[in-house]
Amino acid sequence: MPSVALLRFLAGLGLRSTARHHRSGANALAALAGDTFGLFEELVALGVDGGAGKDGFLFAYPSYEDAAHGLAGFRTLGAPVAPEGVLRSAAPAETEPALGPAARAGFLVERQWAVDPGQFVDTLAERLRRDGAELVEGARVTAVREDADRVEARTTAGTYRADAVVIAAGVLSREVCASLGVRIEMAAGKGYSFSVPAESVPKRLVHLGSAKAVLAPLGKGVRVAGTMEFDRDLDRFRQGRVQALVAAGRPYLPGADWERREQEWMGPRPMTPDGLPLTGPVPGRPRILLATGHNMLAPATGRLAAGLLTGEADPGLAARFAPSRSVRLRRGKGLSG
Repeated sequence: MPSVALLRFLAGLGLRSTARHHRSGANALAALAGDTFGLFEELVALGVDGGAGKDGFLFAYPSYEDAAHGLAGFRTLGAPVAPEGVLRSAAPAETEPALGPAARAGFLVERQWAVDPGQFVDTLAERLRRDGAELVEGARVTAVREDADRVEARTTAGTYRADAVVIAAGVLSREVCASLGVRIEMAAGKGYSFSVPAESVPKRLVHLGSAKAVLAPLGKGVRVAGTMEFDRDLDRFRQGRVQALVAAGRPYLPGADWERREQEWMGPRPMTPDGLPLTGPVPGRPRILLATGHNMLAPATGRLAAGLLTGEADPGLAARFAPSRSVRLRRGKGLSG
């Protein structure tokens, strides 16, 4: 049975699932994403390289009608769809030879990048350490507190004091904020993924539009990902979700060995009721910033958070993602540390 908090979240999600909210959210994310490619290129120049694939994303469908419907939605958003429009019959497989006959139609969205997340994080950590940053791995933050002069983060590895703190702990930001006496309206949207070896690996990321799954080239294999599961148990792994992804992906990628799955994994996306990230000061606590939620767009959120700390952020952009819309004082809690 869903928890009260999850039911509250789902009700909020339902109220915001309208065309008007969708347009507003898409416009806000477009403003945040404005120069994301430039920010990634700046990081590459600093040695932070995720090996970005820049061949766009191919959306594959089982029928022309399904593809045409999906294409119309992307055009409404102003996405850079390739001029060919809907690819019919054998055209999707000609565009992406790794695909099987299940891909009977599709379209290409240009100017889309995909990075290897492991490589990106490893090179980022290496750069930070080279610049003198200390990364404390394997420690859990148990609380954040503040007094008149400083903010402190209490962890299983010790207590760290600073002028300001940024809480960027994904869905677990809820627990950290609870130590401050505030409640975040956020739920875990659990996604599943695994890797399979393949005779022929796609050269670009492939979205299976009707199957709601993604095929991402990764080394000599393919990472298969999908689902959005809301569950009161954050850690529960449902093998049935993996089997559903196998059933969805197998017809599109017949050259993969679907029985030799590796690295089956489940991770919780930090979902807000309006689908937008929370980036900005915790209400009433200007020295404690939140940077969490889905669709954070990595370096764009990093720049916004840094600008909020230095006073250089665009106030109009910052207002769109202010946590005040989803953060509430817990009953009986004040603002003292």
